[in-house]
Amino acid sequence: MPRARAGRRPGRRVGTRAKTGSRQTSGKRVDARARRDPGGVRSVGRVEAGWQQKGKSRSVKGTLQAGKVRAKTGRTQRGARTRNSRLTLDSLFSLCKRLRGKDGCPWDRSQTITSLTPYILEETHELIDAIAARENAKLKEEVGDVIFLLIFCIEIAQEQGLFTLGDVVKSTDEKMKRRHPHVFGGKNLKKREEVLKQWEEIKLREEPEQLSILEGGSPTLSPLVASFRLQEKAAAVGFDWPDASNVIDKIKEEIKELEDALAASDEEEIKSEIGDLLFSLVNIARKVGVNPEICLRGTMEKFRRRFSSIEHALRKKGKSPTDSTLEEMDALWNRAKEKEKS
Repeated sequence: MPRARAGRRPGRRVGTRAKTGSRQTSGKRVDARARRDPGGVRSVGRVEAGWQQKGKSRSVKGTLQAGKVRAKTGRTQRGARTRNSRLTLDSLFSLCKRLRGKDGCPWDRSQTITSLTPYILEETHELIDAIAARENAKLKEEVGDVIFLLIFCIEIAQEQGLFTLGDVVKSTDEKMKRRHPHVFGGKNLKKREEVLKQWEEIKLREEPEQLSILEGGSPTLSPLVASFRLQEKAAAVGFDWPDASNVIDKIKEEIKELEDALAASDEEEIKSEIGDLLFSLVNIARKVGVNPEICLRGTMEKFRRRFSSIEHALRKKGKSPTDSTLEEMDALWNRAKEKEKS
């Protein structure tokens, strides 16, 4: 017997309900084909099965449609992200070409990779400041500034036939894979220290002109960062204190030697001992896993903030630091300190 069409129930009359299983079907009479089944079981069951199937098909269809929408949306979003990433890169190169073109900017046309150096340095420091301040909007802006200058350099290099973006990507990709054999090769390293040691060993093999792992540091690095990198490279090959407590002992030793130099009024020795002390302080920062540059920047900002609070409090009294006592300013400093803690 054919199944009832899923558009309407044949011979349906609103009224009493015939119960089949746990479901109910409205209607007191069924069509002629249903009457061939005296008990009405098969016909009602088939009608009910038809409606169940219809409900199932609607459910499946709805699920499939929803899945298609989600899949399409996912593909669209992924495609949009990919297109936006590529568009951003292309648009920055186009911007550089426009700026350096015939009808572009005279200043941009006059730039060379060398002349861009101070701006790259400045923008890099501004990026570091944004990282230290943990300001996401500022971080995004400064990352953009650095990327733009790097693309500017690549555009100039392309104009001069030095290298292309593809050359840069290929070179970097190959170097990173060579120096990560524990990821892209058969080696198995689990500890951070092992990875650092491997990096320095591979670097020495790739740069045979370097006679020491401590060579190759940039002379433009701040002494604080340069000290950190020197210690990090030495530690990578095992030249390191066993733990932080040993570094603390060394700091105490350096303080005692500085006190002796100060007592002797030996200017050269004082300079030497201050340098040793600073180097040891960088070492304790490295040993406990913090960046001394960021630590010092944070302290500088804290000092500025508290001293500004002193100046503000004094202005309310019609005074300035120059006509205030140390005791008065010290009390205001402690007040600002307590306010920050609360």
